Amino acid sequence: MRFWLIVIWRAIPNRWKIVAAPLVLVIATFFGWFLFAGLLLEPVDLVQAVHAERLETLRPEAESGGAGAQYQVGIIYRDGLAGTTSPAIAAKWLGWAAAQGHSDAQVAAGRLYAAGSGVRQNYGRAAQYYRTAAVRGANAEAQYALGVLYFDGRGVDNDFRTAADWFRKAGLQGHGGAQSVLGAMYQKGWGIDIDVGEAFVWFSLANRQRKKAMGYRGDIDPEKELQKITARISRLQRQKAERRLRAMGQKKPKR
Repeated sequence: MRFWLIVIWRAIPNRWKIVAAPLVLVIATFFGWFLFAGLLLEPVDLVQAVHAERLETLRPEAESGGAGAQYQVGIIYRDGLAGTTSPAIAAKWLGWAAAQGHSDAQVAAGRLYAAGSGVRQNYGRAAQYYRTAAVRGANAEAQYALGVLYFDGRGVDNDFRTAADWFRKAGLQGHGGAQSVLGAMYQKGWGIDIDVGEAFVWFSLANRQRKKAMGYRGDIDPEKELQKITARISRLQRQKAERRLRAMGQKKPKR
């Protein structure tokens, strides 16, 4: 940069240098900005900008009591979509939406209490949120989450049969994580009687959305578990399980 300035300056006749000095200064300033501005200025995150604008659009409706808008505002703050992550602010908005019966907000609020994110950890409170969404809203995610609490004995009494009941409800709505865990419970006798036919059914369903199912329980691979069961299941048991699968496929999931 300095070299080119010297070259430009020497090329200017002496009688013009007084007049040309401001011009050279402008050129130097322009080239300096052009070359180094990218190092000094942070690039604009277009995704965050979009969510920031969306946040401003949603806020009036949320402040007026709109449960759907309150839920979306809560998610934006929870995930930091607009650039600012604040679980505490998210918990407030999600709590307001949950109080109005928004089932997805109830699930999201429950997860914050289960994780102790933005609020003091309280599995009992999480269970309350999940139960409300699971019963009143028939929310599959809430049914699965409530099943997990019963399975682990957190916030509620440890009860594998009750856990299996909630996993079954969620699994019948197509929840891959619930299907995978229920298959494992029947395969290994986790709190319920071993039933390879039932395990075959639930692992078959979970394997149809294997990646999603493993997103909930990475330690349970429905494809590998299904292979193990296929090697030991009797022909009669498999035929019965496949008939059940066909019957289940003809029924529309409950919503």
